[in-house]
Amino acid sequence: MAKLGAEDEQEENPVSATEMKTIIKSLLKTPPTHDSYHQLSRPEQVVIFRLRTGHNRMQQHLHKKLRAVPSPMCPCGDAEQDAAHILQDCRNLQPLRREIWTRPVPLHEKLHGPVEALHKTTSFITRAGLQV
Repeated sequence: MAKLGAEDEQEENPVSATEMKTIIKSLLKTPPTHDSYHQLSRPEQVVIFRLRTGHNRMQQHLHKKLRAVPSPMCPCGDAEQDAAHILQDCRNLQPLRREIWTRPVPLHEKLHGPVEALHKTTSFITRAGLQV
C-alpha cells in the first residue's frame, strides 16, 4: 500500500514535517490539571509536596533518614517532629494554629484539601518560622 501511495501524485503541503509533528503532539497532549495543588505558587507547591511526602527538614526526617540531628523529637518534647505533629498537635504552635484554623481541621484537608486550605497550611508553616 505504501508503494501505491508513493506512486500517486502528492499534494503540495505548506506545512513541514516538524510543524506537523508539533501540531499532532499538541492535539494529543492532555490538558494541564487544575487541581488545588497546581493553583498554588511554586514555593507553596514545594512546601505542600515536602509535607505530603515527608522529605523535609523536620527533625524526624533529618534524624531517621540523614542522621543529621541527634534526635527526631520536636522542641516541645511531646512527639517526633513530623508534618502531622506540627500541623495538628505541637503545643508550641497551638496559638498560631487556632489563629489560622478557627475550627478543628483534619490533616488530610490541610494537605490535600481545596486551594484555600492549602494556602492556610503554607501560611502556617511560614508564620511558624519552619523551613521544610
